[in-house]
Amino acid sequence: MNPNRLLLGSVVIQSGKNTWVQSVVRLHQSSARREKRRFLVEGENLVSEALRCRWPLESLAITERWLESCPRWFSDADVAIPCHLVSEQVMRQLATTESPDGVIAVAIIDEPEMKKCESLGLALDGLQDPGNLGTLLRSSVACHADCIALGSGSVDPYNPKVLRSTAGQWFRMPPQPVSLSSWIQSNLDAGVQVLAAAAGNKSFWEWDLKRPTVFVLGNEGSGVSKEILDLCDGIISIPMAAGVESLNVAMTGTLLMYETIRQRSIK
Repeated sequence: MNPNRLLLGSVVIQSGKNTWVQSVVRLHQSSARREKRRFLVEGENLVSEALRCRWPLESLAITERWLESCPRWFSDADVAIPCHLVSEQVMRQLATTESPDGVIAVAIIDEPEMKKCESLGLALDGLQDPGNLGTLLRSSVACHADCIALGSGSVDPYNPKVLRSTAGQWFRMPPQPVSLSSWIQSNLDAGVQVLAAAAGNKSFWEWDLKRPTVFVLGNEGSGVSKEILDLCDGIISIPMAAGVESLNVAMTGTLLMYETIRQRSIK
């Protein structure tokens, strides 16, 4: 497929006041993303992963420079996504990074009903750092987890920093906003073990993690809220040297998931 055939006209959009450009720029804000049910996918790596995972893309913005070195995945893509040719200046306006590589997609927010955990999942209670969410998502994909549930007060899963920090894995397991207490209760009712990561007496290697399990991770500063903590089956802890208060939340979640894999691999 010749990518030039996908372009909406041959005129390069030069003005940041263009109506379409302004509508895309508004997606820098979380409130606009929720209202329009759209979010930005920036850069060749993320856009290619979105295409590979068949995520619904509404449109693309590309520069002439990028089009000249158009990668094979784009020219061979079995898709018909409307493309807008934009100037380098407009591309910088559309992007949330300082040095965009020349391609940005407008993606459609697709949030199916959140299912219960089947084997291994994460529930995030007020997690706020985009990098932590991105790291946890990458670890979850690596550990074959089922899902990542996001409670209220957590970082927007469509935040561009979240997507970039996942190195493209976001599209394989997008985090889903839920009513966390209701979702946790539905898992408990189904016999899923729900464990909150916090300081306690029972370490992660003392728990039986061979059964379906959800790990609850809390806010970077205040941890898991009392409301959510009271719902859980128990507290799971990672032993640390004296004087060390806690690990980074993404490291904690990663260790818990890999301990789960270790236990389940034992015959």
